[in-house]
Amino acid sequence: MNLNPVKLTYYIIFFLTFVSVSCRQTKHVPPGKHLLKKNKVIVEGDKMDEDALAEIIRQQPNRRALGLKMRLWAYNRDRYFFVIPADSATIAAKRARQNNKLKEKNRKRKEKQDRINNARIIRARENGDEYYTEKIIPLKDTLEPRMFFREWFKYKIGEPPVIVDTSYTNRSVDQLGAYLKKKGYYYGNVRVETDTNARNTKITNRYIVETGKPYIIDSIYVKCENPAVAAAYKKYTKDSGNPKLKGEKFDSDLLDAHRNSVAKFMRDEKLYGFSPSHINFKADTFKLGGMKVILGVEFTNRLQKSPYYKDSLIEIRHQVTSVRDVYFHIVDTTYFKGNFRATVESRGLQLMENNFMITLDSLEYAEVMMTRKQKRDKGIPIAIDTLNPNRMATFKFNTKPVARPDIIELQNYLEETNYYKEYYLERSYTRLLQLGLFQTIKPVIIEIPGTDKIDVHYYLVPAKKQGYSFEPRFTNSNGFLGVAASVSYNNKNLFRGSERLTISFSGGFESQPPIFDETLDGEKIQKAGRSFNTFEIGPTVKLDLPGLFPLKVTQLSKRHRPRTIISTAYNYQKRVDFDRGVFQLNYTYKFFSGKTQVIQFGLPFASVIKFVAINKSSFFEQKLTETNDLFLRNAYSDQFIWQDFKISYEYNNKAADKKGRATFFFNTTFDHAGLFTNWVSKKDTNANGQRQIFGVGYSQFARLDNEFIVGYPLDKKKSLHFRFVAGGGLPYGNTKTSLPYDYSFFAGGANDNRGWRARSLGPGGYKYYLDPNRTATQIGDLRLGGSAEFRFAITKLLKSAFFMDAANIWTTKEDVNRPGGKFSSDWYKQIALSSGVGLRLDFGFFVVRVDLGIPITNPALPAGAKWIFQSRQKYYDEGEAVFGSNYKNLMPKPFTPTLNFGIGYPF
Repeated sequence: MNLNPVKLTYYIIFFLTFVSVSCRQTKHVPPGKHLLKKNKVIVEGDKMDEDALAEIIRQQPNRRALGLKMRLWAYNRDRYFFVIPADSATIAAKRARQNNKLKEKNRKRKEKQDRINNARIIRARENGDEYYTEKIIPLKDTLEPRMFFREWFKYKIGEPPVIVDTSYTNRSVDQLGAYLKKKGYYYGNVRVETDTNARNTKITNRYIVETGKPYIIDSIYVKCENPAVAAAYKKYTKDSGNPKLKGEKFDSDLLDAHRNSVAKFMRDEKLYGFSPSHINFKADTFKLGGMKVILGVEFTNRLQKSPYYKDSLIEIRHQVTSVRDVYFHIVDTTYFKGNFRATVESRGLQLMENNFMITLDSLEYAEVMMTRKQKRDKGIPIAIDTLNPNRMATFKFNTKPVARPDIIELQNYLEETNYYKEYYLERSYTRLLQLGLFQTIKPVIIEIPGTDKIDVHYYLVPAKKQGYSFEPRFTNSNGFLGVAASVSYNNKNLFRGSERLTISFSGGFESQPPIFDETLDGEKIQKAGRSFNTFEIGPTVKLDLPGLFPLKVTQLSKRHRPRTIISTAYNYQKRVDFDRGVFQLNYTYKFFSGKTQVIQFGLPFASVIKFVAINKSSFFEQKLTETNDLFLRNAYSDQFIWQDFKISYEYNNKAADKKGRATFFFNTTFDHAGLFTNWVSKKDTNANGQRQIFGVGYSQFARLDNEFIVGYPLDKKKSLHFRFVAGGGLPYGNTKTSLPYDYSFFAGGANDNRGWRARSLGPGGYKYYLDPNRTATQIGDLRLGGSAEFRFAITKLLKSAFFMDAANIWTTKEDVNRPGGKFSSDWYKQIALSSGVGLRLDFGFFVVRVDLGIPITNPALPAGAKWIFQSRQKYYDEGEAVFGSNYKNLMPKPFTPTLNFGIGYPF
């Protein structure tokens, strides 16, 4: 067998590393003691969560990384680099010397400090001064001194061996038994068996958990003397979405979860102050026998401080509660003129009230009228203008509120005269927080003694209104990396109505491939690789307004929280092939529905206005002329895009997700352009046969794009993730060939099919390797793709994944320059597959990703050579027929692995 010398070197290095790390793990284990090698949990009987059982065990073995006990190896090292001593005695001796040096330095610093201060005292006395400035020289820390390298490596990176302690083992057995009882297995048993290695230096503890039969809740009775509570609990048990107890194991965790769930439901059902402590369980195991339980659910009353006797409590019944008054305390003196403290004291008031600054002025807000429906429901004549009693509030402030009362009241769901529900309070807090106007938001509920009413107080401390930011960042556009930075000005409250103005100026460099693979002389162009060959710069102005501008916010429902986003931007891009300027104006309405849904749509007939001006290099212009590629001429020409409609819908349950459940993300976007411009344009046409507006040909197309993502956690360190994308665009009318470049679809790259470079896959079965005029960037009107990833954690920082990708793009019209690229009934045969492995550095707020993708099947290759395991002969036969004897120098190698760098997870 011939073995590559490089591979042999790798194997030797890996073997030596493995042996070095693995050997002598018991070096610092005292004679007669044992290193804890592993804990095993074996469950006999009913299925239980073995990971949860393993966490109960008190003594855990040394931690592993990549299957090796690297920390134990670091602790056991006696020498670094085969020379530097690193044993405990040497490190301790050096630490003692270091401590002595620190003490000596501190002694000298103290003497110096005393000399300076004595001189200053003498000088002060001579000058007749009563005071002098004391000199304080900071001393070195001797309690927690800075570690030197060997000490840090051994005791911070390293981990001492975990020596088996039988007291911990016995305690673990007891706690596992208690856990069984907690889960309803009162007659279970736990025992431990030990396995010792051949040298009698390591022990593996095997905890055998015999569950036995559990107690089952056979029947339930309810004891409640309060009709309001009884009715609410009856409603709770009828709700199919709530957990049931009957037929379940007599599990204390299940009972606690039920108690918390019922208490939350009660508070949401108008019963203010209801807590889990007001629910008791009573279990009877004797009446039925046979491991069955009769469970009693008992409800108790509230305990409240007595208004008559100090330090005594009285019992009161839970009752349906409504809101009497709502107060907003704007704790701020931004608009106050003069000395606020002096003004407060002159009025005989305290500066602080309920731990917040006092407010001196107030305003009764009552401006919102009842709707026609509300009038009909209450029997009020439609013609009479009537104030809505639910939309009133009292504002307390100093001189003038920092935000308009109508904006703040719009965020409140605990409305006057309405019922109290806890989720209304949570929603109000969230909405006030999302305004971005306040740094502190504290709701305070005050019960009105002797009534079923409460007052709601919101204490609001304004946040800083304006700010500047500088944001350097790495970019990742379809697998092409770049660096960029932006400088921004932000105003969160431009006209005191939560209007958010952002003015930013950004620029950066990015790696982009040349459009054509060859020069005019047929010489191969060097690909972009990781060089920064594209420069971008441009300003952006965005105004984010509450409501549906220009309508008043008080005319809208609180539920959907609509906002209007108006933005304009200019982007200048300089590339080797061309310079491009893009001006864009967006006018979008945005609606939120609960925690999971977002709907956006553009202003009808003026959703997006986009003008693209491109200045092509002479080389690029000549290549376009030579190839006579109408698709490319359309993509790289001046364009005017007037989008009539832009609608998107997003569903994301991540924010509302419960622990352990799958997460779902779905997004669909529909774009239509060219209807309005077709009405107003003149019939004059340009050289491409297009009608024009403002002297530029405009685009007409309809486009729909969809993305669906599922994430399913397997445990704390492993998860499965799936992604499916399907999109298509139909150019028509004034657009003769394909979608505009910015609306076209691409395949390949770090966020798509990772077996190919970005924008190098497809379209369809187009044989790019036989086309001497091929481009490095392929675009299409349709796309279809899917990905699956198995993600797992190696360490807290280092993550990895195995993945499989499938994707391709197609054109809707026949392209003579890319035969085989049109969508046809054989589309499923043209799906490109790839697989690979990835490594990710997950810093929480920032993820750096490297994925190695290997093509498995390439739809462009001839039959019999499409799969990686098939012969390449037919592929090279095609090349020889086209290029002659020099075909191997002109054809790319098929199934070459692709290394993709990315920022963030791929989906």
